[in-house]
Amino acid sequence: MPDMFDKATRSRIMRAVRTSGTEPEERLAVALKALRLRFRRNDARIFGRPDFTFRQARLAVFVDGDFWHGRKWFEDGAAPATNAEFWIGKFERNRQRDRIVDRELRRTGWSVLRLWDSCVRKSPAASAARVCARLRRLARLGRPFPETPRRRGRRAS
Repeated sequence: MPDMFDKATRSRIMRAVRTSGTEPEERLAVALKALRLRFRRNDARIFGRPDFTFRQARLAVFVDGDFWHGRKWFEDGAAPATNAEFWIGKFERNRQRDRIVDRELRRTGWSVLRLWDSCVRKSPAASAARVCARLRRLARLGRPFPETPRRRGRRAS
């Protein structure tokens, strides 16, 4: 089925799609901060530019969009209704890129955790708990746990 938009309009629409600072990422950031975890966002120094990095623990966390990473296609075989051939190819390329990023990060000593954006939207606290569980597992292997020190009480002025 041909695209309902002309090339310029489609290009403008696609440019508006965010790659960082998405709603699921923001929700996860709030949940991680509630657990007093210290992290960096979209660190360009780390291969693949993970959505969240815990540098000392060497954990890279990605929040993958269900649509852009083809969740329905890979789990259920459900292709998009329009332009299916294009989208299936795109999903395959995205998945291949994800595998390359995961492999390179693991080769350089990083642990990788990928979360679906729908799971983060449904329960940011549960997603943050998964991150925390991975950090605890890494801490048992000798990597530092990235917790923010608690403040002692306020001083009277």
